[in-house]
Amino acid sequence: MPSIRQLAGRLICPVLPGVPASEAPRLVSDLESHGWGGYIVFRGRPDLPDLLTSLQSASPHPLLIAADIEWGAGQQIAGATFLPCLMAIGAARDEDLAYEAGRITAIEARAAGVNWAFAPVADVNVNPRNPIINIRSFGEDPESVARLAAAWVRGAQDHGLMATAKHFPGHGDTAVDSHSRLPTIAADRQRIDRVELAPFRACVEAGVGSIMTAHLAVPALDPSGLPATLSEPIMTGVLRRELGFGGLLVTDALIMGGITASWTEEDAVAAALNAGCDMLLMPRDAAAAHEAVQAAIESGKVPLARVEEAIARIDQALARLGLDTDRLPRGPAGVDYGANQAFARELAGKAVTLVRDPGVLPLGSQDFAVIIDDDGDLDYDHVLPRDLDRRGVGWGIVRAGMDQAERAAVLDRARGSRAVLVPIFSQIKAWKDRSDLPEELAEVVRQLSREFSKAVVVTFANPYLLQQFPDVAGYACAYGGLDDQQLAALAALFGEAGFPGSLPVTIEPATTTA
Repeated sequence: MPSIRQLAGRLICPVLPGVPASEAPRLVSDLESHGWGGYIVFRGRPDLPDLLTSLQSASPHPLLIAADIEWGAGQQIAGATFLPCLMAIGAARDEDLAYEAGRITAIEARAAGVNWAFAPVADVNVNPRNPIINIRSFGEDPESVARLAAAWVRGAQDHGLMATAKHFPGHGDTAVDSHSRLPTIAADRQRIDRVELAPFRACVEAGVGSIMTAHLAVPALDPSGLPATLSEPIMTGVLRRELGFGGLLVTDALIMGGITASWTEEDAVAAALNAGCDMLLMPRDAAAAHEAVQAAIESGKVPLARVEEAIARIDQALARLGLDTDRLPRGPAGVDYGANQAFARELAGKAVTLVRDPGVLPLGSQDFAVIIDDDGDLDYDHVLPRDLDRRGVGWGIVRAGMDQAERAAVLDRARGSRAVLVPIFSQIKAWKDRSDLPEELAEVVRQLSREFSKAVVVTFANPYLLQQFPDVAGYACAYGGLDDQQLAALAALFGEAGFPGSLPVTIEPATTTA
């Protein structure tokens, strides 16, 4: 019979950082002290399979090895395939592509030893100012998101990877990043049933093995204002009883401000378990969280029956994945990485969307590109500048905080060209707390729009950026800045390919042609 301490350790999923396999002895020692239920992998190195083999071999029970791999296994595993984001699939409007994205992610993840995907995002992005979901969502239409999310789930789980629909009960209608503070979903219950819950219902019907919580308040589901992660009415009442979900329920990361701003870790872990969560993801201090969970069980704050229920769901997930009989990485044999990368290029091309036609396409060597770099990491060896060089197109980079004279020199170089291309790089990422461009960069785009009747913006991130410069002549979306997406967008803009994508969100007040 496992001890209370052993049970408590299995409920916790700490971070496995991107360290070499030579660090295994230290991590094994920590694992032997705490008996973790699994890990979440970040920045996995080429020797990740060796590291995971050491950990799995040392553990008395199989480990759930998770990763945020919404963009394919390459998002966290060196050498694996990076896929375009989910909104690119939404723009392509193809369930077969969603299934294939799940399949490829599964095969490559299991080869490295990752058996649990924190994907797909099942949030319906109905708020244009959403700073954290945005292109991570399939789009704004609940039925489309439901179909595509369920297809991704099937593709992953048919090939041995447990999928996770996130972030329940829906994070698509917020203008606040829950990494920083607690958002509130103000919609009424009828709207939530129709919009937010629809994709989760579809994923449950598809047999999704796991669901991740959201750190946000939903008064229509729980008037107390508790974060959904800590809410028994939401996690047990709505998810378990109403939607009939019987799989593994994992918290979103407990280091996030939506929890830490108002809750101690000691109280948060107990409340999450009592709400119905089965695994506690990324506490600030995993060892302290282990002690807190053990103390909560021993004191009766968390009933032993609730813990045993959670352990049973963990064991059920392990058995479903076959980890009870074979827990080691599958290895790369039989994985066709070349074909998977070809699929990534195909998906990138099928997503490119022409929202507004400037009447000047295709572009050519007589045009100039003013690249807007909101991310601050674009360099002269980047894919897009190199491809512009290949085409004989002049270009310059504008960044926030840039010297005024340097910025003016870039704009001067654009003058005299037939048309100006304005590629925008502005990632959606945690703790950024905004989805739009800084005003100084948006004003550069507006200035170019005023000076050039044939200005063409292509966004490699947030499609809603058009709202900041509604008078621009041309506007296209690639839904992300992966190399494949940059090359696909340029191929379309320079007349070598079409614009097959359809805008999966509404951009107001701009009029679109998609």
